Amino acid sequence: MTHASLKKYQQINKSTAQQASPYQLVALLFQKLLDNIATAKGAIIQKNYAKKGAEISNAISIIGVLQASLDFKQGGEISNNLASIYVYCSEQLLAASLSNDIDKLNEIAQILIPIKSGWDNIPLDTQQEVSF
Repeated sequence: MTHASLKKYQQINKSTAQQASPYQLVALLFQKLLDNIATAKGAIIQKNYAKKGAEISNAISIIGVLQASLDFKQGGEISNNLASIYVYCSEQLLAASLSNDIDKLNEIAQILIPIKSGWDNIPLDTQQEVSF
């Protein structure tokens, strides 16, 4: 991608995020999180450890944002369970980074995919109730 194309792509992504509803923002975060994990796996295969570190760091940051957005008052047990999952995933991402463990990254993705899928399947009439 040329420099001008990359800049345009970044502007579109920034614009999309600025115009997104809270529901859409969380959906974007989940997608970016899974993208970071996939890119980190590729970086490990290519022995590009700097890129792997950056991608896993970004993934851990996104998990932190998702965790901080949990509403424990309204979400109750679901929020508590998600918080535990997010802590586990962050710890495992760090461990995967330290050992360049693709299997561990696959495990984390397999934990997150059903959560993302559940989020993506929230009915349209309920999506407006999401806060962030």
